[in-house]
Amino acid sequence: MARWSKFLVVAVVVGIVVVAAASLFLRGRLRCAGFAGAMVTAEELPPQPAPPGSLRLAQWNLRNFPLDERPQTSDLGFSRRTNICDLEAVLAGLDADVLGLQEICDTRRFPPILRRAAGERPMRVLFSGGGGRFGQHLGIAWDDHTLELAGGPVEITEVALDQGMRPAFAVYLRSRRPGGVDFTFVVVHLQARVEGFFDRRRQNRALATWIDEWVDEISDPDLILLGDFNTAGSPRGGLEGELQSMDTILGRAGLYRLPNATGCSEYWEGSGERDGVQVPSLLDHVYIRGFGADPVTAPLQAWLHCARFDCSELVSRQGEEDGTFWDVSDHCPLTFEIRDADFEGQNSEFRIRNYRRVVATECIEPSCPRLGAMTGPAVSVPGIEMSVSNFSWAFQ
Repeated sequence: MARWSKFLVVAVVVGIVVVAAASLFLRGRLRCAGFAGAMVTAEELPPQPAPPGSLRLAQWNLRNFPLDERPQTSDLGFSRRTNICDLEAVLAGLDADVLGLQEICDTRRFPPILRRAAGERPMRVLFSGGGGRFGQHLGIAWDDHTLELAGGPVEITEVALDQGMRPAFAVYLRSRRPGGVDFTFVVVHLQARVEGFFDRRRQNRALATWIDEWVDEISDPDLILLGDFNTAGSPRGGLEGELQSMDTILGRAGLYRLPNATGCSEYWEGSGERDGVQVPSLLDHVYIRGFGADPVTAPLQAWLHCARFDCSELVSRQGEEDGTFWDVSDHCPLTFEIRDADFEGQNSEFRIRNYRRVVATECIEPSCPRLGAMTGPAVSVPGIEMSVSNFSWAFQ
C-alpha cells in the first residue's frame, strides 16, 4: 500500500511538471504567434543608442495593448493581436531614455514586457488613471539611471471635454547628469476622426492654457508635448488645415512642431473598401518649447513599417501580411534626440499646489495596483507621496 502511495505521489508530481512545461511552451507560442510576413528588423529601428550628452525620446501608440481579438476578416489577415515578442524587440531597439505611450488598456501586463525589453536599464513607468470610454490609458516610461522623477505625475483633466475622452498626462523629469536638462514631459491622445476636429481644437486650446499656467508655476520653460493628436484633418482644410490650426493655437503657448522626416506615423485601411491596401497618415506629433537654441540633435522620424515602405502604400493581404502592422500596432514609433544640457543654468525647484482631480498610478514589480482601486489610506511610491483624500502631492 505504501509503495502504491509513493507511486501515486510521483505520478502526480510528474503530471504537474508536464502540465506546467506544456503551459509555458504554449504560452510562449501564443505570445510570439504572428504572421510569416515582415517582422522587426534592425534596419527599421534606430541604428545605435543616443550619443553621450543627448537624450532619446520616443512616442508610440500601442493600439489597444494587449489586443487579443480573433481575426475579423480572415481573407485579409485582419488579426490585430499583439505579438509580445515583436513588441519587446521594438522596445529594446528603440533604446529610448523617455517614452510616451497611448492605448495601454492593461496596465498590469505592460511593465514586465518593458522590463524584459530594457535589459539592465532600470525603466520606470507611470500610467494615467483616466483612459476614456475605451480604457485607453496613457503612459510615461523613463530610464531611472539617466533621469529622475522631479515632479508629478499630473493628470490634465481639462483636455477631457467629456467623460468619454482621455486626459493628458505629465511629469517633470531631471537629468542625473551634472549640468543636465530638466523638463516637463506631456503625453496626449486627442479625439479621433474628421468629425472630431472641433473637439480637438478645443482640446488644443485647453492644452495651451494649461501649459502657460504650468510654466508660470514652475518657472521652467523647457517642455515637450507629444502623442497621438489624431490629426485626421479639418472638414474644409484637410490635414494641412488642421496642422495650421494646431500650430497657431499651441504656438501661442510658445510651442513649435518638429517636422517628421519620414512623413507619416500610422497606416489605416483608407476610406474605401477594405482591400488589403493600407494608406499612410500623420497622426502623431511632437511639440517643444524652451531648451535654448538648436536643442534637437537627431531629427524626428518614424520606424518599422513607416520606414519600410517610406510612407507609400502598404499592401497586406492573405499570404503577404505585414507583420509589424498587424502584430504590433498600426502606429509607428517615433524618436528624436535632444541635447542633455540645462540652458537655465540650474535645475528648477518647485512645488505643485493641490492640483485637483489628479489620479495616477505607478506599476511597480512584482505587483501592480489596479486602476480605480486607490481608496483608503495614502498610497506611497518612491519619490511620491499621495493623499487620496485631497489629491495633494509631495515631490523630491
